[in-house]
Amino acid sequence: MILSPVALSSLPSPDPALATQLATLAAGLDDRFLAAGATLAHAVDAIQRVITALDGVTLAIDDDTAAAAVGDFKAIAQRLTALPVTQARRDADLAGIDRQADAIRAQVLEMRATLRLLAIYGPNIKIAASGEPIFLTFVDNMLARLAQGEQHLTQILSELSKLTEGMASGRQSASQLLAECARVVPEVPDRLERNAADLEAYLTALKAVARRVAAVAREIEGRIAVALNALQIGDITRQRLEHVVAMLTMIDGLALADAADAATVAAHIQALAAAQTEALAGDFEQDAARLVHALASLGDETRSLLDVISEHERGGSGGVLTSLDHDVSEISDLTQHLLEADSRANAMVDMTTSAVSALAERFEGLRLIRRDVQDIAVNTRLLCGRFGMMGRAVAVIAVEVGACAVQLDDATRQIGTAMTALSQAGQAIADAQRDQGAGSGDRLAHALAAVHAGCGRSERGVRDGGNDARALIDALDTAGGDLSGQLAVGSAIRAAGERLSVLGNRAPDKLSDAADAALRDLLQRIAASYTMASERDVHAGFLLPGMAIAVAEAIDDDGLF
Repeated sequence: MILSPVALSSLPSPDPALATQLATLAAGLDDRFLAAGATLAHAVDAIQRVITALDGVTLAIDDDTAAAAVGDFKAIAQRLTALPVTQARRDADLAGIDRQADAIRAQVLEMRATLRLLAIYGPNIKIAASGEPIFLTFVDNMLARLAQGEQHLTQILSELSKLTEGMASGRQSASQLLAECARVVPEVPDRLERNAADLEAYLTALKAVARRVAAVAREIEGRIAVALNALQIGDITRQRLEHVVAMLTMIDGLALADAADAATVAAHIQALAAAQTEALAGDFEQDAARLVHALASLGDETRSLLDVISEHERGGSGGVLTSLDHDVSEISDLTQHLLEADSRANAMVDMTTSAVSALAERFEGLRLIRRDVQDIAVNTRLLCGRFGMMGRAVAVIAVEVGACAVQLDDATRQIGTAMTALSQAGQAIADAQRDQGAGSGDRLAHALAAVHAGCGRSERGVRDGGNDARALIDALDTAGGDLSGQLAVGSAIRAAGERLSVLGNRAPDKLSDAADAALRDLLQRIAASYTMASERDVHAGFLLPGMAIAVAEAIDDDGLF
């Protein structure tokens, strides 16, 4: 503040207590901002935790997992809806397998009867050959090959029995499956379709939440920057007060012979100190208000995050996931028997196709049996031609052996035809099984696990984020209230400035040489101590004619904040 010149005798005497008061205010400023600084540091960490927690909510179930779950819900719904048709088609294929298996069994039994008849012909050949060694050896070899053939037929009959038993069990499972189907269709498929739609809608809602959280996070970053800027007020004000105290201390060191000159110089410096104090008091109050507002704004933005969390707690998009979790769990319980029957039916298909494959592998053995019998018939006739009358007796039997070979040839062809049809029916069932993919129970379990895990992550995010947000809001409200009280120091600074303005007075244009030199020296020394542009701006109004402010090479703190 600039005062009008007055008579030197009317100037008040310097007040040493003012310097002490201002020094005390400066020394206590840092402590006044420690709590606010600690709260702000806590706010940075806490808000990051809240945002991280909300990320856990928005990413509770990722796009790929959700898409797979949606696909599973739809696929299971379609599969359950189509189960009656699927089972009817499967029953038709199984009936075809039944028919072909019966045809194969009949021909195999006929082949076995033929082999046993041939085994009876063996001793007859020995008798007709009158013990001729070559016939004895031939018959022994023939009987051994027939025994091997019958053993192979026994194995085929065993495979056919397994197939028949498995299909009987499969028909029972199919009956249970259709009964369960009638109980839960169409209710369950419809619910699954709704679940798929709800999950897709949930993902869309999550994207909106993620955008909202990102926007609030950007706002918070800006608020924190403002608060950090305003928080420097304590350090800035302390430095400026220390500079004012240094000016007043310099007055005490004046060494002028003329008391009037000393009073004039002291009054000018006190006027400068008053102007600096008034300016810094105004800046302090302005920045203090910014800091209080910044903390309050941080609280408001944190409340915005809390609103997002509260929507989940009240059953928003997070509630959708919880509802899905419950609904899919209920569906899993409701369809337990159906899924078990479906699993058994699928196992029966696996068994059937495996048995069909095993029968197909044994078909080559039937060809070998037919070839062996044909060889026996040919060799019998060849032996007969070498032994005259005895040979003619054996030849009668050879004719019967040849007839058996023809029967086996015909049976083998019929089995081959039936085996081809059996393999085709088995392949049709296997293809249908492969096309419908994994079992409904497995897919529903996977989808339920994905939704359940996502629900858990969402609930944890809501719980942790909500707790952190509420604690931070309380801390910010408390810090703002405390800081408002602490910042009342501004009025004390302003009061000191007003006292200095009473003591100070600008020097007149005409000064004695001693006073002019002393004042110029003081103003230059004071200017060299400044660290802020705002101080130099005030100082410029108190320079004597011809003076220019000297700028220190120190970093300008105003530029930092």
